[in-house]
Amino acid sequence: MRQVMATMVLGSMLVASTCWSEGDLLPKKREPEPTKPASGTTAPAASPAAQGVRPSAPGALPPGLPTPPPSASPATDGDYPLAPKDQITVQVYGQDDMTRTVRIDQDGSITLPMIGKVPVGGLTVAEAQQKVEAAFKDGGYFLNPRVSIVVTEYQGSQYTVTGAVNQPGTYALRTRQTPLMSAISEARGVRENAEPSAYVVRAKPHPGETQPLQVDLVSLVKSGDKNSVMVEPGDIIYVPEENTFYVTGEVEKVGAYTLRRDTTLSKAITEAGGLGRKAAGERVTIVRTLPSGEKKEITPLNVEAIMKGDHQSDVKLQAQDVVMVPASGGKTVAYGILDFVKGIFSIGASVPVK
Repeated sequence: MRQVMATMVLGSMLVASTCWSEGDLLPKKREPEPTKPASGTTAPAASPAAQGVRPSAPGALPPGLPTPPPSASPATDGDYPLAPKDQITVQVYGQDDMTRTVRIDQDGSITLPMIGKVPVGGLTVAEAQQKVEAAFKDGGYFLNPRVSIVVTEYQGSQYTVTGAVNQPGTYALRTRQTPLMSAISEARGVRENAEPSAYVVRAKPHPGETQPLQVDLVSLVKSGDKNSVMVEPGDIIYVPEENTFYVTGEVEKVGAYTLRRDTTLSKAITEAGGLGRKAAGERVTIVRTLPSGEKKEITPLNVEAIMKGDHQSDVKLQAQDVVMVPASGGKTVAYGILDFVKGIFSIGASVPVK
């Protein structure tokens, strides 16, 4: 059933991705480079068909979604706020010797000939152009300067996609925010063993929004509202695998682990390196996700007694189970989401749970 749902998500994502702007996707197969037009002429825009975008066969599991272009054209800069580490090219029309490619400093400024430092951090490309034009004009260098700015490297605003996707990594955000499905498409889509859900860990949590935010990808695709969940700078997207369980709390190695047919609570603790020195091994909790999506707590579980031979109390784990080991003398904090997420990402895995 999960594989069928994952296939639905993948197929729908591929169809939906072809409906987004051409700046969002790069064709799987490129046509030969067109002949460069003569000076003073403009080459016609290539149609989507000429770019090689082909829909997948009905019911087929696509190998992955197209990757984004390495850089966007000025038309796609839109409302993107320039940020430190972004690289831009500044050109003054009619003054070729004034063209400069510069990287925005940590304080959000750039340095240009004659006018020196100009603060552009947080401005859109259009606003930055006006700012530079005003600097040239107010300084008396040009009567009516016309400035063009193009972002050549997006390094300031990024987000991360990890988990069961085809190309995990950090990606540039070319606008103030982007739809979740578009962000997953940048990572070449979800893998066959992916859960039909995703978790968004906000860099700047929204008021009243659970952290991390759990999103049902199937429902999102069916709703047709691609803008209902938007990804912002610094956000982390995690797509869980179908055969995964998680261990957090007072264990030696907090993280995500592959679920095997014979995985039990005691084996999970062993795989996580054993109980920590401060662990309350007699009060372990398993948080289980039911088919309805609701969470069920199986507690208390005495791992210490199980390890000493009480095998009848050993619990067999299921996919997406979260084993929580509290500290001795303290209470089990329900789900412990934020600490759990921080611990997972610090060791290179990613496992937010709702």
